[in-house]
Amino acid sequence: MKAIFAVTALAAAISGQALAADTETTTTFSGALNAQFIYNMAGATEDGTALDSTFDVDLDDEEDDTDGLYGLTMEMAVTNGPFSGSVGIELDEEGGATATVGDLVVTDGKLSFGQVGEITSTDEYIDASVEMAGGDDVEDAIGFRYAAAEGFTVQLGGYESANVSTATTAANQTSVVGSAQYKGAAGALAYVVEGQMAMSALGAENDLDPRTFIGAGVTYSTDMMTVMAAVNMTSDTAGVSDTDYAVDATTTVAGATLSAGYLERSSETDDDEELFVGAAYAMDAISLSAGYLLTTAEEAGDEVTAGLGYAAGAMSYSADITLANFDAATADAVLIELGVSTVSAAGVTYYGEFEMQAEGDTGAITTAETSKLTVGGKYSF
Repeated sequence: MKAIFAVTALAAAISGQALAADTETTTTFSGALNAQFIYNMAGATEDGTALDSTFDVDLDDEEDDTDGLYGLTMEMAVTNGPFSGSVGIELDEEGGATATVGDLVVTDGKLSFGQVGEITSTDEYIDASVEMAGGDDVEDAIGFRYAAAEGFTVQLGGYESANVSTATTAANQTSVVGSAQYKGAAGALAYVVEGQMAMSALGAENDLDPRTFIGAGVTYSTDMMTVMAAVNMTSDTAGVSDTDYAVDATTTVAGATLSAGYLERSSETDDDEELFVGAAYAMDAISLSAGYLLTTAEEAGDEVTAGLGYAAGAMSYSADITLANFDAATADAVLIELGVSTVSAAGVTYYGEFEMQAEGDTGAITTAETSKLTVGGKYSF
């Protein structure tokens, strides 16, 4: 029995080696730590809630700020012939761990299937107007994708959503999503055109319209300027249509970067328009910036921003001023933000920040008094 077992184990080991011969793995680690001491002289946070203490020492865990993340993450990318995927493990300060498996895709020539991701992109074509149509494209992350020709891709995917409901039924429904996209370029002009149609089984049973999305985007880029424009057209299961437009332009004149953007969201419940103009100028160690945001939204007013920065060696200084809702019935108090930081030889950043704003009330927008000093140290890799 021992001999048979030994032969069997040897065969299994050889088989395993053969199976793993063309398997490649790449493991990467990333981590960050940001420790802070906070002295809140106003005794309340920005949203008006009372603090347990005027003083606090803690780790910054703001997930929307890359520098604020804490913990350690390991990610392993795996490939085996046409198969690829990733495994991630994230550790937090409390010793917990979260494992994720994603991007599992098999690519066979022009055909790929698995977690291929969504094909549409014009809803986020311009950075200043992300989700132009409120995310009305369908994020069919799982499906079959085929590169039919150069620049032309089609995809058949699926998703679960509660977007379809009736008087008797309201539950997550599995839908089939068909998408197509064409990308091309001609000289300084690049463009993309895409379309999408989604239909759920429940929608078909109740004779509802399919959910559609059509998007187009163009970019014209030269050495002096870049202009981007995009349009999104959507239609829901009730046949209600919506069209959004966005334009963004950036140019450099005499060392200054000038930018302007326009966004129009058009729907039955939201007809807001936004216009932004800004300028930034850097000269040696000094940088200057200013911006103006105009909006037609009834619940918010226009906003003016200005900033000054200075960097010399390992030291950096900044000062920013924001005047929000200044054209509303009662303008917000001026928000002043001051900052200073230095980087040690080991790559550790030590910083100090101060925020100051008086309490204000502009229509439906209320701001609590802010007078907060934060000092800390952070390191990330």
